[in-house]
Amino acid sequence: MNTTLDRLRVLLVKDYKLEPDRLTPDAPLEALGIDSLGVAELMFNIEDEFEVTIPGDPVTLATVGDVVRYIDGLVATQQAGAALGSVAAAGAVPGR
Repeated sequence: MNTTLDRLRVLLVKDYKLEPDRLTPDAPLEALGIDSLGVAELMFNIEDEFEVTIPGDPVTLATVGDVVRYIDGLVATQQAGAALGSVAAAGAVPGR
């Protein structure tokens, strides 16, 4: 099973040509050459890879570990919201 960190590493290696051994949870994004524009681009790639929607709220992500926790939070929140939506739809009564 691939963890969020594993999947993020693949993304960072592919898109930013980074060495996988540099991609530890405490690695600062800036030290990896990922500036604010790079983080914005990364967010689009995260949406595609993890099938989540990135909210418009600004977020500070300083390390690889911050990104992993952010992704995990999005996945959990959005899966919970989808599950609640499914329950609500299942309980809907046609014609009302």
